[in-house]
Amino acid sequence: MPAENRPLLDGIKVVELTTMVFGPAAGVVLSDFGADVIKVEPPGQGDLNRNWHKIAGLPISEMPYAFQMTNRNKKSVVLDLKTKEGHEALCRLAGDADVLITNYRLDAINRLKIDYDTLRALNPKLIYALATGYGEKGEEKDKPGYDTVCYWTRSGFESHIFPFDGWLSTFPFGAGDHPSAMTLYASIMSGLYQRQHTGKGCKVSTSLLANGAWSNSVMIQAQLANAKFRPKRPRDNAYNFISLNYKSKDGLLLKLTLVNSLRDWEPFCHAIKRTGFMADDRFSTPEKRIENMPTLIWEISNAFAEETMEYWLSRLTEYDIPHSKVFGYEEAAQDQQKIDNEIVVPLEHPEFGSMQTVSSPFQVSGFEKRIPAVAPELGEHTEEVLRELGYTEGEIKKYLTV
Repeated sequence: MPAENRPLLDGIKVVELTTMVFGPAAGVVLSDFGADVIKVEPPGQGDLNRNWHKIAGLPISEMPYAFQMTNRNKKSVVLDLKTKEGHEALCRLAGDADVLITNYRLDAINRLKIDYDTLRALNPKLIYALATGYGEKGEEKDKPGYDTVCYWTRSGFESHIFPFDGWLSTFPFGAGDHPSAMTLYASIMSGLYQRQHTGKGCKVSTSLLANGAWSNSVMIQAQLANAKFRPKRPRDNAYNFISLNYKSKDGLLLKLTLVNSLRDWEPFCHAIKRTGFMADDRFSTPEKRIENMPTLIWEISNAFAEETMEYWLSRLTEYDIPHSKVFGYEEAAQDQQKIDNEIVVPLEHPEFGSMQTVSSPFQVSGFEKRIPAVAPELGEHTEEVLRELGYTEGEIKKYLTV
């Protein structure tokens, strides 16, 4: 196969000891680019995320969409790592792997003897990728960690966006895990790069705590610089009009984002048909706009209420004003811009038919991603993988009865 037609990560073997979203989401990016990803799951229910779509409050579907999203193009092997036989099989798998990913809790990693030192002794070239909730040090390193608490709450995000009149909802499932997984993917690729130069493996790691802090690092840096934070205000008395939601005549929400407000002020006034604002003593300068902000917000709100969303989308585009309609999930999933850029791509599911899925968020020129395939059934590839490891048919049968 010509080099330019091969998957980017063709020949890279990855062993996953992961659960839920953070670790598996990094593995799915590797699988998108052609790595052979073998997901090791415990007997019984396997990865908790296989059934997490059934949790009360999540969208209702018979399809395990949460598991599908982060486990396409992988193989599933069932091993009981608490047994001698299961641990031995895992060691064989890791013995010739390029990468091992785990987001098991630290005490479980040590108890199951799947720590870096143990596996490095078997395979000095292994890139051992560790994903944690709270990091590997400190009093909280052994606490259970999920993006809801480590990423969103501990970063300050939650307190920042908490509605003025009370908390109304929760963060979307996995919304902190997926960006954190990209950091884990980057750390894996950095490890592979250093191995290319040194011939030696290494441990790479990241945490939800670190990724939440990085995502909200501008505001945390403000605190570290002893900046004075402003008290929260309701929308109608916001500090600035430039990044608020406005309601159109047909009751839909539009998001405005005038990042370069000095440049965009006059075009914006033309766009909303309020050219009088430019000479109005209340709004003619940035200082006067700040002084009269509640009145300006009221006037702009009234302007947007005069026309439909379709009108404003056309009008603001014409005047090159940064904006977007506030999408619901149906619109977010059917967004033509995402389809055009292969962000949302086709998926043929053997049980649920033709549908679409979300691709990993980058491309590499000259290399095609794998066509998304269905996530594996629990233990679907146990027999195949054990046979490749040299197990006899009799030995394999013992594992299949676990």
